Amino acid sequence: MKCDVCGDNEAVIHVKQIMGEQIKELHLCSECAGEKGISGEEDLIELSLSQLLTGLIDLTDKYSGSEQRNVCPVCGTTIKDFRKNAAVGCADCYNVFNKEIENYLENTAGQIQHTGKLPEKVVTLKTLLVDKESLRAKLESAIGQENYEQAAILRDRIKIIEKRAGVDDE
Repeated sequence: MKCDVCGDNEAVIHVKQIMGEQIKELHLCSECAGEKGISGEEDLIELSLSQLLTGLIDLTDKYSGSEQRNVCPVCGTTIKDFRKNAAVGCADCYNVFNKEIENYLENTAGQIQHTGKLPEKVVTLKTLLVDKESLRAKLESAIGQENYEQAAILRDRIKIIEKRAGVDDE
């Protein structure tokens, strides 16, 4: 197996990083590993674990053909900036760094979508509007079946809901 950095020499050091379901592997020859502070002799690593893993991420991104995805074409924010600050520079960054942002949210918040609470007033309004639409469908069905007594009852219930919700008839 060839070195992922130089592509010339035989890889003698193999590093694997597992983050959630994402696995990144890096295969280095002894020269490139030495430049990165990794020694093949007696399993010596001459840099911190965070430096090693950051280097692994940077190298696998660099050599996996995703270089154009590392910079936002609109604001110039790089993937390194996002990883360092956990912030993007513009709205387009969300499209450019989509996978990285999703991974970050899963790792830090445990989920991708926000599942916060709605204010009580909004929940009440939503319930009333859903009820109104349900009653409107029943009203149309009653009219279609020429059940005008039921239609009148449903019409009155819809008006009560509209009054409660403060919504005028469309």
